[in-house]
Amino acid sequence: MNEPRGGVFKHCNIILEPSHKNADAGFIIMEPEDNPPMSGSNAICVTTVLLEKNIIKMQYPTTELTLEAPGGLIKVIATCENKKVKSVTLTNLACFADKVDVNLKTKNFGSIKVSTAFGGDSFLICNANDFNLKIEPKNAKKFVNIAKELLREANLTIGFEHPTIEGLNYLSFCQFVEPLEKNTKSILTGLNTVVIRPGKLDRSPCGTGTSARLAVMKEKNEIQINEEFISRSIIGSTFKASIEKEVFINNKNCIIPRITGSAFITGKQNLYIDKDDPFPEGYRLNDTWPDL
Repeated sequence: MNEPRGGVFKHCNIILEPSHKNADAGFIIMEPEDNPPMSGSNAICVTTVLLEKNIIKMQYPTTELTLEAPGGLIKVIATCENKKVKSVTLTNLACFADKVDVNLKTKNFGSIKVSTAFGGDSFLICNANDFNLKIEPKNAKKFVNIAKELLREANLTIGFEHPTIEGLNYLSFCQFVEPLEKNTKSILTGLNTVVIRPGKLDRSPCGTGTSARLAVMKEKNEIQINEEFISRSIIGSTFKASIEKEVFINNKNCIIPRITGSAFITGKQNLYIDKDDPFPEGYRLNDTWPDL
């Protein structure tokens, strides 16, 4: 996602004909640095565009689709009204907690408790309180800088390897969480922020991050099957989430999460490559791309 067509803050989904016979559409997730196996917020965006732009015919009151993400098949149910997708509920890949409440030794922060999990991609999960930070917009840059050290140390000393997704042998994202609480309706809720390479925060509550957190919560007996959980982001956006069921895959206790959220089409853009363009693959500078 290089400039000038992309950038640090731009993500893109390429919609393709599916390779799996049971899928209605396939999509490849393009982030600034990575192509993850799955993304909840991107799956919600793709579903919204497919239906609102009539690429796939919208059904009322719900449209059920199967999407082929790089990591596998995803079932989605879109709630539709007046040619609009009001919400999308997706059933994620099998997710699991890998290591729970283990010690991570760091140079600048001492020894801290962390967990690792797969929620559609690999996550290092840390408590924001351990760094005396609240998850709020004014601390965004601080979380980014802390995450770089934590991920570097965690990949060296804790590690991660997915049993079936080839090449996923590292921790991709760092998720900071605040303690769980009950809202005024006695529904379990939690605030999080996820750092995405090369150095920015997810603006959504992060579907894969929420799924990874659910896996750790289930391992720690903090949530039950079908119990509602509201995942909140640093800007106040929310996903409704729950655990549909538990499964045992590749000698691992896994969960199947459900995530519900909404997306909104904000514009249309055409991108081109001129045959005379001296930079057909784009470029990067460290005024916006960190760590170059």
